[in-house]
Amino acid sequence: MQSAILAITAYVIATFVASALIVRFAPRAHSSRHIRKNLILFTVLPILLVVDILSTIDLLRRACRRMICAAFELLSGRSLYPNEFKGYAYFGYSRRRHNRRKGDRQATSRATGKVKIANS
Repeated sequence: MQSAILAITAYVIATFVASALIVRFAPRAHSSRHIRKNLILFTVLPILLVVDILSTIDLLRRACRRMICAAFELLSGRSLYPNEFKGYAYFGYSRRRHNRRKGDRQATSRATGKVKIANS
């Protein structure tokens, strides 16, 4: 029982000191921002550090993808098609302008005066 209390106390002190050092030396990290907002989160520092590691891996993946795409565009002489996220699949048409309904495009065009009206 006494060793469990000692282990919990050592864990709390170690995570407190480690979180203070992380906030000081990496202030823009995910864990630093969350610990500064809510101090009690220093107790779950290992979980926050896993999130930091995963976000760093994602950042490196994006950088590698950009380099590979740029090299492919340079070698092929053509740009790649954009890979945009298409959200609102059920309730909407998308955030992109050309994916809206035809009626919506015509209404917008009429409002700006860009629609040609056939001679009556």
